Amino acid sequence: MICQSCGIEAPTKQVTFYQNIGALVVRFSQSVDGLLCKNCIHKNFWKMTLTTLVLGWWGIISLIVPPIFLLNNIFRYLFSLSMPPVPEQAVVPELTDDDRRKISPHVESLFHRLNEETADLTEIANEFATRIGVTPGQIVLAIREIALSSQAET
Repeated sequence: MICQSCGIEAPTKQVTFYQNIGALVVRFSQSVDGLLCKNCIHKNFWKMTLTTLVLGWWGIISLIVPPIFLLNNIFRYLFSLSMPPVPEQAVVPELTDDDRRKISPHVESLFHRLNEETADLTEIANEFATRIGVTPGQIVLAIREIALSSQAET
């Protein structure tokens, strides 16, 4: 779908990476959480894991936290290695007026499907994209746009 880090339309996986920096009596932690493409998973894993590995141990609490964060990061990274690579032609999707016109007649059935208990956004976006002649990322952008406009009205 759409990577929540870089915004390109590519296969994504839900991951959470943690980072810890120990500073004797305080510690600074940070996390990255979301649906990320393989490139962003790779980039964030190495940045956060290496920072924790080098700077994570300098403090009392920081003697306990880094091993947990490192194991989490390693396991999540290993489980993402089987993902397909980001296609070379992957771009940030755009929603044009023509795309909006194509999607508009299907909005009611789209939201009806999204409200089902077993609704999976990826499957629904792929299904409607194929039917309408747009990309799954454009379907997701349309859903966001409609949801934001309905929130603004209330």
